[in-house]
Amino acid sequence: MSDSQTYQLFVRLSASQARKRLVGHGFGVRNVETVEKNRAVIRHTATGGHLQQLRILFSDVLEEAPESETW
Repeated sequence: MSDSQTYQLFVRLSASQARKRLVGHGFGVRNVETVEKNRAVIRHTATGGHLQQLRILFSDVLEEAPESETW
């Protein structure tokens, strides 16, 4: 079992649009799931520079995680 922690990043895009943006980038992304229409969660293990690059990639559609949906 892996001991790496998984983090979540919420975006105002569909899951398929988020996946298209991630093509060619790794950044420790584990999966992308739909939360509701035009809203997705990106589960990742990115830290440091990779986390910064991931946030820059989605800076125009990034949103804060609601308290009830943080894990």
